[in-house]
This record gives sequence, C-alpha cells and structure tokens, in this order.
Amino acid sequence: MAESPVNFLIKKLATFFENDANMMRGVREEVVCISGELERMRAFLKIADTYQESDEELSVWVNQVRDVAHETEDLLAEYTLLQGNDHGTGFYASLCRVACCIRNVKACYRIAADLKSINLRLRKFREDQKRLHHKFSRVEQGLSSAGGLNTWEDRRDDALLLDKSDLVGIDERKKQLVGWLIKGGSGREVVSLSGQGGMGKTTLAKQVYDDAEVKKHFKVRAWITVSRSFQIRDLLKDMVGQLYKAIKRRVPPAVDSMTNNRLKTMIKELLQRRKYLIVLDDVWQLHSWRAVQYALPNNIFGSRVVLTTRNNDVASTAVIESEGKMYNPEPLPPSESWDLLCKKAF
Repeated sequence: MAESPVNFLIKKLATFFENDANMMRGVREEVVCISGELERMRAFLKIADTYQESDEELSVWVNQVRDVAHETEDLLAEYTLLQGNDHGTGFYASLCRVACCIRNVKACYRIAADLKSINLRLRKFREDQKRLHHKFSRVEQGLSSAGGLNTWEDRRDDALLLDKSDLVGIDERKKQLVGWLIKGGSGREVVSLSGQGGMGKTTLAKQVYDDAEVKKHFKVRAWITVSRSFQIRDLLKDMVGQLYKAIKRRVPPAVDSMTNNRLKTMIKELLQRRKYLIVLDDVWQLHSWRAVQYALPNNIFGSRVVLTTRNNDVASTAVIESEGKMYNPEPLPPSESWDLLCKKAF
C-alpha cells in the first residue's frame, strides 16, 4: 500500500518544519512543494490501493509514488544528519567545523537539487493521476450500474428500517451516545462513529436520531446519507429541504437555481441561531466532510453533528477539530450474538 508511507511522510514533513526553523531556503521551498503534492494525491491513493492488484498501469503508478516517498524520507534524514554534526571545541575542532561546513553546503545544494527532481516527478505523477482517476471513475460507475454498489446501499436502507425489536445489544450503546448529544458543551461538537462495514454504525445512529429525548432536545434535525458517490449539490438541496421542513416553512423556489456556495450560505443562516442535530451517514473521504463542514455553524446553542464512517482519519479529524467524541462500535459478545442468531433463525 502506498497510502501508508505517504501519510507517514506528510506527518514527518510537518515535524521537519517545526524542528528546523533555519532550514536552507532551497531545501525548504522544495519540501513545501513536495508536501503539497502528496496532500493532493492522498485521497486518490485510497482508491488506487483498492484497484492496483487488478490493473498493471495503476500498480506501476502506486509503486512509483511509494518509491518517491521513501527517497524523500532518506534525503530528509541525510539533511538532518548534516545539520547535526558536532566536532567539539578547540582550534582543531574549529578547523574541522570550517571544512565540514564547506562540505555540508555542497551536500545541501545536492539535496535541494534531488528534492527538486522529486518535485518534477511528483508533478508528472499528478498528471498521470488525473488520467487514472478518470479511468477508475468509469469503473466505479460501471459497478454501480451493475448492482455492485447498489447492493450495499440497499443494505444501508434496510438498516434504517429496522424496528427496535429486531435489535440486540444496542441499549447501552444508544444510552451513551444520547448522553453525549444532549449533555456536553454549548459549542457545536462532532460525534464520530467509526468502524468497518457491517458493525452497525448506521443502525445505532438511526436509533439515537429517532430517540424521543433527542427529538425533544433538538427541534431542528436532518439525516443526510453521503455515500461514496455523493453529489454535493444533491446533498445540499436535501439538507435545505429537511431543514425547512423542521422549521415548518416552505422551501424557496429559487433553491433549484442556487449555486453550491449559495446553498451552503442558506444552510448556515438557517442554523446559526438554532440548536440543531445533523447526521452525516456513510462519509467515505475527508473531502466529503469538508464539503459540508463550513455550512454547519459553530454556534453557542449546543448543536451536534453525528458522523458515521469507515475511515478513521475522517472520524478523528472531525472530532479533533470540534473537540468532540469518537465512538468505535465493537462486535457483539458471544451471548448477544447468539440472541441475534436466534431472532433471525426463529
């Protein structure tokens, strides 16, 4: 997987900046560019890691990105070593420092040149990425039309229709999450439910959303299914429609012709002075959260956003930024698993 070394390198680059305020100018400029290029590649790498085994061209691209990440890491380690040389004290040590300084300057210029070469390669990779992304977008659309994604979405819809009598082992989990929503601070907080598919995140979130105490506490609520193939415009219009219904007002006809930014502004204005609960179900990527994040105002009325995702990076980022809470559903213990089996079988 290329995603892991790239994520590791991005974190290392951030630490590198913090620990070396006097970094040589040429090195700093190239490192900034490398960090930016890798950040822009990170989302696509998640897709690439899924498909690389079945596509030789994509596999080559992934390996090249991984190699560049390792090369960059080696160059940064060499640069750090050069900056940390210590020759002691005294006249001889001073001569050694002068000679070493000359050699180090030459080495640093070479490192800067190598980093520049890496930047050029990364830009080429980015061009390749655009073409590959287009290619695999068509593949995903094909899967969807053939029923590959629809099957999962059907199961998600089924989870929303489950009756409480069909559920096992949910009461304590639900009680904990309800407490997080109606208690806590006055600012907007995010509660993330993170875990692999099939762990019951959507089912649990829906039970909490429909809880009588939660309904009483939050007069303005909306449930938004994001999904892997969401369209931001459809998502925003859906949210506007649910919010107007919650405040018992008609949706303005002009909504259909509004830009995405205008829709976000409308949502923000509707929520700014209200205590609200928004559930964003099935968020796959960080950019999906970013697409709606700033339309949900951080007011002082104890508003909450519940986010369900398989992506732990999405969950933790949203929680850290809002000083919220993260919940990781665990598999049912054996006794409750048996109860569930009996319900389904008999």
